Amino acid sequence: MVVSESTEQPRSFRLPIWLIRLMVALIVIFAVVFVFGAVTYSRLMSRAALVDDLQMENQILRDYTERVHKLEKDLKTNRLLLQKMMELAGIEDAPYGAGGDLMAGLDSAAGAYDPAAPLQASVSDDAKMGGSKDKTFPDGIPMQGYISRGFSPSESSGVRMHLGIDIAAKEGTPIYATASGKVEFAGWDEALGNLIIIDHMDEYKTHYGHNRAMLVSVGEKVNKGELIALSGNSGNSSAPHLHYEVRKNGEPIDPATLINLEDIGKAD
Repeated sequence: MVVSESTEQPRSFRLPIWLIRLMVALIVIFAVVFVFGAVTYSRLMSRAALVDDLQMENQILRDYTERVHKLEKDLKTNRLLLQKMMELAGIEDAPYGAGGDLMAGLDSAAGAYDPAAPLQASVSDDAKMGGSKDKTFPDGIPMQGYISRGFSPSESSGVRMHLGIDIAAKEGTPIYATASGKVEFAGWDEALGNLIIIDHMDEYKTHYGHNRAMLVSVGEKVNKGELIALSGNSGNSSAPHLHYEVRKNGEPIDPATLINLEDIGKAD
């Protein structure tokens, strides 16, 4: 009923029940669409920010990969020059390194690992890979290369959270278990691609992501220093590298505190 302030007679209208129901239904639909649109917009903005961060990270990885390849090329050139100099000097065997190889160790500096002595870096002399008193303590290098991204436990100053370290190296570089344990997971992860998780039977677990090939399976027992994978570019990655995490009682810790950065190589 509509009542005018003037002396006009009030007017009354009747709405059928189906029209009222239709109006209520339209209001509910509008509210649902509005909420869904707001949530979708928020997710799209979040993903856009993530894409920007990933592009920046991938560009950094590309730069370091180029450095690794250039270093490898330079080392090969230097090896040839050294061999020619040795031939001119009449030197048959070099008095350095195992087997008299003067160039022993240069390949590992370029990113190729020597499986005969896989993991030799640690926090202390008592915790060397292959000689540590506690074989289940992850205290060594999983792969030779260059650290392209460090540990960031929380997001601050525009730096995204990063629960491990990234080690850049050429694709196919061997990856070794940093401690003895049992393979808890070996499969596909949307972000980290081919991912291996090793439970070290105490409070530690290690994660190895972006692999090209996984050489162990779930339930398999691995020893400290054992070959478990080959580095790759799987998952959310555009340049070959290893994402390495160490977790203590489920909480991520900085893997760099458990290794000697001089032995793995660190980018400037």
